[in-house]
Amino acid sequence: MSGDSPGPESGRGSEPSIGHAGGLEIGRRALTSPATVATAIVLIVPFALGWLRTELFSPLALPGYVIYSIGTAIGNAIAPRFEFWVYWVPFVGGCYGIAVGVGTVYEWVRARRDAGDDGTEANRSHSPPGNSDD
Repeated sequence: MSGDSPGPESGRGSEPSIGHAGGLEIGRRALTSPATVATAIVLIVPFALGWLRTELFSPLALPGYVIYSIGTAIGNAIAPRFEFWVYWVPFVGGCYGIAVGVGTVYEWVRARRDAGDDGTEANRSHSPPGNSDD
């Protein structure tokens, strides 16, 4: 195929690479990754249930409680006159930020694993090895 211009291998246009553009793709996918959603739920929901009704507090709420306590301490040092319910906005934002970090690592590991499982991805050709028409 002498007239074809070099381009990505067929079928690989949507797969993330590990270069700069691949990093952007991983970051974009990490915003709504299953790992991001699961981490946000694990951080927010148990703490929110315990905040609404005390008997629903469980040990699963500990990570959210620690994040809320740190955010409240920082918020109280900056603006001490706010009530505690005001700190929910930065709490949810902070939990989502942590969840996006976890999702980014998940997507990066997934992209690395998919790109180089056994080294055949970079050397993939249209015909199986040993069956050439030459």
